[in-house]
Amino acid sequence: MPKLHVRVQRQRPDTQARYDHFDVEVPDDANVIDVIEACWRQDQNLMYRHACHHASCGTCAVRVDGKEVLPCIVPLAACKPGDMTIEPLRNFPVVGDLVVDVSAFFQRQAAAGMVITRDAEETIDGHPFEPSELLQPDGKLERRHYNRFENCVECGICLSACPTLSATDGFFGPAGLAAVHRAWEKTTDETERAALLDLADREGGVWQCHGAFECSEACPQDFDPAGAIMDLRRALIRRKVGALFGR
Repeated sequence: MPKLHVRVQRQRPDTQARYDHFDVEVPDDANVIDVIEACWRQDQNLMYRHACHHASCGTCAVRVDGKEVLPCIVPLAACKPGDMTIEPLRNFPVVGDLVVDVSAFFQRQAAAGMVITRDAEETIDGHPFEPSELLQPDGKLERRHYNRFENCVECGICLSACPTLSATDGFFGPAGLAAVHRAWEKTTDETERAALLDLADREGGVWQCHGAFECSEACPQDFDPAGAIMDLRRALIRRKVGALFGR
């Protein structure tokens, strides 16, 4: 089994951050979450979050060697051998060790009208995905179409990677603006669409984004929040130009 020397950032809200050191052994096929658990076995005061273990909830997000990841799906083989540094996400208040306070993040998501589900794609891996038929009590067959969860698992990784949020607390954030974009895409109500564009246009909205695309690079689900922000900018420019020329 591989032997690792692990540096883990430790902190409580009323203390300065420090690093504790752990020497652990984990199986060859371990993921980073198994490394964190091995450290916890040595010190059960170590705080970390985990839940689904398959990248569906985003709960366990941390930084490993300076990079934001979901440790439940990152294999040890993908990390540099020998040493590892594990830290909490940036741009969030620390609750304890690897656990951060995400309450403000979810408040922004709620304000953005976060869309949770969407229609399923018509194909999966290139193969047609046929709707099912459900037998009704009257004996008739009703065709049922599937939906699925959105790609965004609200892990907060994009906020940790965002250089704008590192500089200011006023920015709405890539996940929140991507949620605005998704809600704007989905609705056909022109009043709702206008209100969502107003939200994106306000102070701390899309114009404050530095366009670094770090959020999309870090996203574990290929949600592309930076692309969503750029699309909202284009929509706002079209609206402003249309208003200027009376279109």
